[in-house]
Amino acid sequence: MYRIVREENMLTSKVKYFIERQKGWFIKSWTRDLGVPGISGPLGGTTLDGAKYKLEIIKEGNHIVKDIMEIHR
Repeated sequence: MYRIVREENMLTSKVKYFIERQKGWFIKSWTRDLGVPGISGPLGGTTLDGAKYKLEIIKEGNHIVKDIMEIHR
């Protein structure tokens, strides 16, 4: 289960949205470590729509897309 948390820095008036994942089986808590390969630290966006877009990508499981651009022989 995931949730999006809105945080506002009262000193700078900046707002950020962070994605959190529920962890634990018996005692449940929330963590910003999403376990996404290649990403360390919190993930989210500066807008709610940006955070929702990233959350959909996380749910799909397609974090990295590879394309072959050129083949030389």
